[in-house]
Amino acid sequence: MGDESNGVVVTFKDMYDELRHLVTEVRELTHELKDSRADSADHENRIRALEQWRYALPASLLLGLGSLAAQFLK
Repeated sequence: MGDESNGVVVTFKDMYDELRHLVTEVRELTHELKDSRADSADHENRIRALEQWRYALPASLLLGLGSLAAQFLK
């Protein structure tokens, strides 16, 4: 049971350095996720506003045409 030369030695410093690197990456991903959620919410709000306009347009057009027709029929 002597010194084995073909094994891999991982020190506590190696594990600590990798853990610090992992923490940094998780923090960066957390910030990116928050930004992505904000962008997604903004995008969703814009789409909903466009949909409301699109669905209101035919009703407004019919109301306008009906009013125009009522003016001519008087």
